[in-house]
Amino acid sequence: MPARTISAYADEETARVVEQIAELEDRSPAQIAAAALRFYARLPSEARAAFRRLEKLGTDEELDSLTRAITRKTLDAEWGVAHRRFIGAMTNIPVPAADESVDENDLLAEAVRLTR
Repeated sequence: MPARTISAYADEETARVVEQIAELEDRSPAQIAAAALRFYARLPSEARAAFRRLEKLGTDEELDSLTRAITRKTLDAEWGVAHRRFIGAMTNIPVPAADESVDENDLLAEAVRLTR
């Protein structure tokens, strides 16, 4: 996909943190900024508005709490993907994503097959 360059203003502290992250991850600051923008752009408008209100009116503790909650959900989602892929690789059976429904008849047929 073709890329475009966009610019953004960042305060000194944010710019310093982005540069540190980029160095630690062996990526450019532009790549870190692009990842952050992709995440923000995926949020529904209500979540973006709530985040802006929290930045303006919330305390550092409230923002830290939000960051911890997002971190937990992100790691939970990563674990779910890894688990699904691992089970699929071990059984050679495609394992549906968490939001896909499973046909109970197919599940029962597979259980019978595995126990033969």
